[in-house]
Amino acid sequence: MKLKLTIFLTAFLMISAGHVFAQKPEPKPAAKAPEAKPSPAVKLPTVKEILDKYLQAVGGREANEKIQTRSMKGTVELAPMGIKGTAEVFQSAPDKNYSKITLNGIGEIIEAYDGKVAWTINPIQGNRDKTGDELLQTKIAANFHRETNFEKLYPKMEVKGIEKIGDKEAYAVIATPAGLEPQTLYFDRQSGLLLREDATMVSPEGKIPVKSFYEDYREIDGVKIPYKVRAVLPQFEITTIVTEVKNSVKIDENLFSKPKP
Repeated sequence: MKLKLTIFLTAFLMISAGHVFAQKPEPKPAAKAPEAKPSPAVKLPTVKEILDKYLQAVGGREANEKIQTRSMKGTVELAPMGIKGTAEVFQSAPDKNYSKITLNGIGEIIEAYDGKVAWTINPIQGNRDKTGDELLQTKIAANFHRETNFEKLYPKMEVKGIEKIGDKEAYAVIATPAGLEPQTLYFDRQSGLLLREDATMVSPEGKIPVKSFYEDYREIDGVKIPYKVRAVLPQFEITTIVTEVKNSVKIDENLFSKPKP
């Protein structure tokens, strides 16, 4: 649940911004990073051991599952364009999500999922419902208790090796959700926290690679949340800063439902 703000903001900000700046030339592709390789001197932990350590690092199963709703506020900035805005998110277990971004000079972008229907209100692309792989990806991203459901959401997971994320070493775990492309999760060897997530986002413009960096973890109500997330895409970077978190708040369930015409 801690990462939903970033997952949803990244998804529709990259689609919207990518649409706006589609006429800009794409940068040359970066050199392909070498694959993570197990160190012969280090015995790699199992997937379960890595996930158990991560769960304990963010507060444990009981503390996480005790929270059933959450609201968050934050700021967003798209670089290098210098576009800034605010974000507001409401979440309810098991998988309902409502996100609203207000971007200066663009307007409000709303994305929501009510457990069955994923819908968006977008001044750039127009209003629409999600279908196919995009809907499936939204369903997985909306899971409120992802920390305790990794193995259910990603039926196939394997530890590939150890990589450097900044100045830290991390276990690289390849996680494959049913019906979608695999993504890579990087867990800090020392703290157990999730440092980075590489995924391929599905959008109307096609598939877009995105690397999300999770930083500035803080504890609130017994669970840890990354208050800063950087999503790096081929053409730009999105920085999300969380400014307010409220757990176990009362949320009007109608908020998640698609507005009637």
